[in-house]
Amino acid sequence: MSSDVLLQKLDAVRRRQRAVAVGAGACKSLLAALLLIAAFFLLDWLVLSRSAGEGGGDRAARAVLLLGILGTLAWVVWTTIIAELRRVADDDEVALRVEKGHPELRGRLISTIQLARMPSAAASHELIAALEEDTLSFTGGLSFTDIIDVQLLKRIALAAGGLLLLSIALGAWRSDFAKAMLARLALSERQYPTAARFVTVTPSGVVAKGDPQTITVTLDPDGVLPESASAALRSAGGQTTQLVLVRAKGATGKDGKPVEYKGILEHVLEDVEFRPAAHDALWPRWEKLTVLQRPAVKALAVVSHFPGYLGRADETSSIGDLRVPAGTLVRLTATLTKKVKSARIVTRDNQQAHAPLEMTLDEARTTATFGLTVNEAGYYKILLRCVDDLDNSSPVEYSIDAVKDRAPTVRISFPAQDKTVTRFAHWPVRFSGRDDYGIARAALKYRVMSAPAEGAAPAEADTAPDAADAPPAQSLALEGLITVKNQKEASGEANFDLRPLNLQPGQRVIYWIDYEDNREPDANHGKSQTYTFNVVDVAVLQEMLDRDRNAVLEGIQTIRDKEKDTRDGVDRIRRDLPTNAQPNVPAQGK
Repeated sequence: MSSDVLLQKLDAVRRRQRAVAVGAGACKSLLAALLLIAAFFLLDWLVLSRSAGEGGGDRAARAVLLLGILGTLAWVVWTTIIAELRRVADDDEVALRVEKGHPELRGRLISTIQLARMPSAAASHELIAALEEDTLSFTGGLSFTDIIDVQLLKRIALAAGGLLLLSIALGAWRSDFAKAMLARLALSERQYPTAARFVTVTPSGVVAKGDPQTITVTLDPDGVLPESASAALRSAGGQTTQLVLVRAKGATGKDGKPVEYKGILEHVLEDVEFRPAAHDALWPRWEKLTVLQRPAVKALAVVSHFPGYLGRADETSSIGDLRVPAGTLVRLTATLTKKVKSARIVTRDNQQAHAPLEMTLDEARTTATFGLTVNEAGYYKILLRCVDDLDNSSPVEYSIDAVKDRAPTVRISFPAQDKTVTRFAHWPVRFSGRDDYGIARAALKYRVMSAPAEGAAPAEADTAPDAADAPPAQSLALEGLITVKNQKEASGEANFDLRPLNLQPGQRVIYWIDYEDNREPDANHGKSQTYTFNVVDVAVLQEMLDRDRNAVLEGIQTIRDKEKDTRDGVDRIRRDLPTNAQPNVPAQGK
């Protein structure tokens, strides 16, 4: 039928129109994609990579930008391609467009299409057939598809193709930028090429509060090497400063090794982030320094368990310095400021430091205990390592003063000198003494020394109570002297009777008082000065006494003679004085 031929020609127009619209839409989409990628590159290179930085912020900004690009591109594709594919123009619309392109039809084509759809009862079948034949005959030499304008498609395709070739050429010329842009478009951490290039940067980490921290960066020697670099600092409170990183002295990069730049944060007191920059290079992220407290001893409890012989109750203190009797067991309990991996105690004396000893930690690892037996004076300190691998860098050094148990002090107050006696003598020996912690026993000790050869003086060693070749010492216990436990002072008198010793003239008895304290297991002994009884015959002693008495009498007579001479001299002076001598009296003034 003639109407079917017309409809086929209209369908050809419809298909061509859709193909041209979809092709134009594809070129527009390509052109939009290239322009959006260029816009992404400019914004990312000039803004995001230099400001947002840091993995989280930079990536988030690029993700937002990428979503905007994808949304815009999706809108372009939807409006230029998908919408055209979804749109189906009806026969009347196509016929009207054909008649617009061919005014000579004068409505014949649209009339024929519309009448052909009408039911046969509404119009004469013969009339419709005649109209179709006439319209088909009139349009037989016309090309309906020539109404489609492809110039716009050509211009858009030319622009898209040119921009695509330009993009490919630029990408081939600076492939490093192209690869970096595509990687960053895929939200990776890659950075754009710069003239200066970082090799290493001090990574994020922990630093002890108050400690200095060195920030070190190294630059590729094949790139630009500025005189100095910098690091932007950002504190937890939001304050920002700049730290200058100085190039290592003499580093030029000519040896092919990375050039090092350093800067020092003198005292890090709070969490801080830093981001290095050198010439045109900017480190892609903020590195964080987390400030942690070093472990320390918060409180110290000291319990002293004294040696049993002292009879002293345990004492508790919070002072770390120790001053206790030697032999005291000190139980140290250190409460720590944080959880630790290990706690050790180091002791030293004046000669050397001893190997560290492990302290016992509780389950929470915040309390450390140790039992220290104090025998020598010195020092101790507690070394800590916390779970963050930080040490207590300057532990307090506590003093240890081991108070030695001194030997008792003893003195003989009478006779307190050497004496010449007969073998029948018995002398009272008075003595006194004291000890710092307590006296356990006391004794009078003596040695009987043989007489030296005739004409020989006694050797000095013979008078020493502990001489190696001296005869063994004899002992007389002093009973009843110690009346209470841990008695610190004791004095008394012992009757030293020489008669039981059966001494011979010429022998000597060296004696002293010995005190023994209550120290365990080895007691201290305190000895008085030694004195000697020189044994002589009775006749010899009588002769010595007579001689001494005569010497005393002679001394007394001499004194009397001198007194008489003195009185006689005074009497002569008095007789020689004038009888009328008057004392001079000064005249009184008028």
